[in-house]
Amino acid sequence: MVNKKQIFPKKPENQNISEKVFTEKELDELISNKSDRRLVKKIYRLLQDAKAEEIILIDVHESSNLADYFFICEGRSQLHCRGIAENVAFHLKHQGEINLGIEGELEGNWVLLDYGSIIIHVFHPEVRKYYNLEELHTHHQENDAKKTTLP
Repeated sequence: MVNKKQIFPKKPENQNISEKVFTEKELDELISNKSDRRLVKKIYRLLQDAKAEEIILIDVHESSNLADYFFICEGRSQLHCRGIAENVAFHLKHQGEINLGIEGELEGNWVLLDYGSIIIHVFHPEVRKYYNLEELHTHHQENDAKKTTLP
């Protein structure tokens, strides 16, 4: 097992954060827990199906007691953000995944879905830029290379 997991590389200044593509084998090596790996793949596919943009995954298991991984993505509008969240929640519920809570779905600026070890943040672009969770959770982890971009 690798000590320092690199799920997604730090965003280079001139590169879109969603450009790095990982194979199934690479994701299997980066996420050691089989059930987390399975859920990450499901969530990622659902986010893509809902046309979520700028999707990233951050490994926070060493710096947070809330979850092991944070998905952060954005929609083009408040309605799109709500639609992304509803799509993910609906499909995961039908696949037997237990949702521990949803916050912010009425406003649609920042919708949070809690799946225990994985928390999904769906942002309106302006709100994402304002709160800048990526920087908050990776600033103190710069040396650990904890941020990864999904395909």
